[in-house]
Amino acid sequence: MLHLVSSRDPFYDTLSSYTITDHGEGMLGASVLSLSVGSVAVFGALASAGVPMTRSTRLLLALWALGLGAAALFPASYPESPRPVSGEIHLYSCLIAFASLPGVAIGMLDPLRGTAERALVVRWLRLGLGSVVLFGVSYLFVRLDEAGIAPFHVFTEVLPVGLTQRLTLVADVVLLLVLVRIAVRTESTRAELAVSPALRP
Repeated sequence: MLHLVSSRDPFYDTLSSYTITDHGEGMLGASVLSLSVGSVAVFGALASAGVPMTRSTRLLLALWALGLGAAALFPASYPESPRPVSGEIHLYSCLIAFASLPGVAIGMLDPLRGTAERALVVRWLRLGLGSVVLFGVSYLFVRLDEAGIAPFHVFTEVLPVGLTQRLTLVADVVLLLVLVRIAVRTESTRAELAVSPALRP
């Protein structure tokens, strides 16, 4: 929706820049906060279904949700709307969030060993890690371009940071859906095992 009502360029502008827009102001914060709350619900679904998770995996999933929440509450800083402190909090909150979710996927591999659900996580890792790397490289190109290093402006055109960030976000949402599927399958399997003994004569 933001892409339809805002004049921002979805290929070259990061999602954070939508806090300063001619239309739809406030929609970005609400959307990111909703994703944060949804992630907490996913965490609850996994725990309720009895999906095996290490303490590190639980911590990383919590950091993903908290990072999104902080990023929503503390907007990025731009020259036309300087917020130095808020901008720093926003930057590091996003960094923590985007770095945490791939760690969740990696942490799920061992507990899910020998299950069909593990294959789903492995497939996501190929997409998720690739998109995170592309986003990190494109963001680095933007920073070097802003520092006045001329050759990197060409790289920002070839690998647009807005596009790579959106690919990363899509990959993250896909992982959350995979985790929901794992929770549903685990709960269904547990329910079937609980019912089976009761059917025996």
